[in-house]
Amino acid sequence: MLACVFKAKNQWVVEEVAEPECRPDEVIVRVKACGVCGTDLHILQAEYFSDFPIIAGHEFSGVVERVGEKVTQFKPGDRVTADPNIFCDRCYYCKINKNNHCLNLEAVGVTRSGAFAELVAVPEKCLFPIPEGLSFQEAAMAEPLACVIYGIQRSNLRPGERVLIFGAGPIGLLLLCAFQKSGASLVTMVDVSEKKLNLAQELGAHAVVVADGCEGSRLREIAPLGFEVVVDATGIPAVQEQALQFVQPDGTYLLFGVAPRGALMKVEPYSIFKNDLRIVGSFAVKKTMQYSLNLLASGAIPVNRLISASFTLNDFGLALSEVLDNPDHLKVQIVFP
Repeated sequence: MLACVFKAKNQWVVEEVAEPECRPDEVIVRVKACGVCGTDLHILQAEYFSDFPIIAGHEFSGVVERVGEKVTQFKPGDRVTADPNIFCDRCYYCKINKNNHCLNLEAVGVTRSGAFAELVAVPEKCLFPIPEGLSFQEAAMAEPLACVIYGIQRSNLRPGERVLIFGAGPIGLLLLCAFQKSGASLVTMVDVSEKKLNLAQELGAHAVVVADGCEGSRLREIAPLGFEVVVDATGIPAVQEQALQFVQPDGTYLLFGVAPRGALMKVEPYSIFKNDLRIVGSFAVKKTMQYSLNLLASGAIPVNRLISASFTLNDFGLALSEVLDNPDHLKVQIVFP
């Protein structure tokens, strides 16, 4: 089968590789769409916990090709997507409902072969049927939306609170839509791309602010006392450091964007103490895939508007260039016939 293999830091190749083995409790999925995630870039740039060589790709959908002998819920021809995180369900953290910190965590496209390939092996317990009416490309957005839902749970948003989001890329826009559905009274977006901010307004953002060096004064005009919830969706340490100043006392700062391993930001401990601040992270997902699919099936989150480009696997280089070089890109996907 054809796959894109990350060989070493910033080195990849599309080549023929062996088809994945189908273990008794696993399903082989013929991939139809797979999103290019910021995490994939961190993996390629050796900024994540993956080892080389690796076939990345964890935001995917497809059709069941074959099933292992112990599989009972799926059959060949079923349309499916997946939670790429594989929890052992036996360790200390799994037993206290902290599955995303599983001591034996594996992840499709992160620690084992992923979906930048024609076929991918997935444990049955990680698969979900795609609701009727959703395209494969829309269904491949279920995993990033599931991450967003978990982040909103971590933010502890209360109805009527105001939210500020730095970063209007696909994740920032998913956060915008999901916060609106979760009771935020207004959501303000900050980004360097006016095109992305225009889409944010179309999707219901109360206010948008261009990050041009003067955004601080504009944000103070919108919320003189700060925002109850501030979210970083950029993963850029300098932005993450800046965003903290806009959190209202007794507010929450959600670090959602993935910064490179080893990157640092400066924080004044006294300001956290004095202002009763809550600083929370949001790692992957924790049993939120079904909620994501419920939202997608309802039409509440217009993910089709967040897909800006699609490429074949043979054009993986063009997909990377789109993500790295086009500041206006949204979700870029690899699609298969």
